[in-house]
Amino acid sequence: MHDFLPDQAAQGHQPWSTLWTEGHGDTWRDDTEYIERREEAWTRALLSD
Repeated sequence: MHDFLPDQAAQGHQPWSTLWTEGHGDTWRDDTEYIERREEAWTRALLSD
């Protein structure tokens, strides 16, 4: 989504342009980083017996 928003915003597509301008890309980036930092722990928890 973080890659999608600026691409669509650059093309002038709504609502993506507004969302990008309002900083929603930062939220998606932060969410992605949060998930990536915890991916190993979540994988272990989800795959444990």
